[in-house]
Amino acid sequence: MKNLFLVFVSVLFFSTSCNTKFNVGAEYKEVTVVYGLLSLGDTAHYIKITKGYFDEKMNNLELAKNPDSIYFNNIGVTVLVMNNGNAIETIPLNRVDLNLEGYVKDSGTFAGSPNYAYKFKKNLDPSKTYRLVVKNLINGKEITGETPVITNSPSTFKFVQPTDNNEELNFADPINPYVFTWRGPATAAFYDVVLRFKYQEVNVATSETTYVVKDVPLIKNIVPISGDLNASLTSINFFKQLNSAIGEGSLNIKRYVDTPGLYILAGGQELKSYIDVNSAQGGITYDQIKPNYTNLKGENVFGLLSTRGQMGFENIKFSAATIDSIKNGVYTKNLRILGDSDQ
Repeated sequence: MKNLFLVFVSVLFFSTSCNTKFNVGAEYKEVTVVYGLLSLGDTAHYIKITKGYFDEKMNNLELAKNPDSIYFNNIGVTVLVMNNGNAIETIPLNRVDLNLEGYVKDSGTFAGSPNYAYKFKKNLDPSKTYRLVVKNLINGKEITGETPVITNSPSTFKFVQPTDNNEELNFADPINPYVFTWRGPATAAFYDVVLRFKYQEVNVATSETTYVVKDVPLIKNIVPISGDLNASLTSINFFKQLNSAIGEGSLNIKRYVDTPGLYILAGGQELKSYIDVNSAQGGITYDQIKPNYTNLKGENVFGLLSTRGQMGFENIKFSAATIDSIKNGVYTKNLRILGDSDQ
């Protein structure tokens, strides 16, 4: 969430809304930025809402450090549970400090404390859609956005290959790629395959053990087709990705592989559209920037309200040949992994 939100904020000084050309150095104009991804797997849901601005009379980098310059004090935020176009429930959101919720903001240009977002707790229903309403309590103007949610039901979202967590992951075959196969829900527009690589680092001098978890992207941006989805991963690409994610080991540290996790990550159509549009953006031409994608409706607003989902195996073993290749292979021997932690 934090990385994508920073993308939104970083263009606030140059863009006003999806259909507006912005002249650098124009008069002050307030913009609302909204960001939220709803997931059935979350027990609490957060919507980030901030101000955007450009003031030619003041130092904008200094303004960004002032919480009053980036947060609203005059809005009400609700989520409507929608069924066939009708609101069947209204959920008020409370403003919370994400720092106190366990999501500490990275240091940077923008004010880090408080780190406000709007929170609600609700078990989401994949048969419903969810409409966000942000109301300005002074002028009554509203910003809205609506999204379905991706189901996590194993009847529609599951791995086919590997079949279960008793099957070992073998990435050591240099000739035959490993083929992932899965089924996905209709509300998902793209998928990534991610390995949750877990390992131990033992300090040689102190014998202190640190448990480390790194998410290694294996497959990216697979678009749905009819029937089961497939994506293959070569042995070379796996070990290169692992090397990039983990980094070179130290002579003072012994590393041992723990049992990894394997997940399919799914994103909604609006999230895919946002990523596609922003990936295609060119540089700034003179005093104009190409418009950014938004699926929020209202005056001077941009951002994203969409959905994400996840399924997979919390624990699934590597084959012995894969462990040996991680230990001794040309692409990963510099990781200084000595073997399996169970050995």
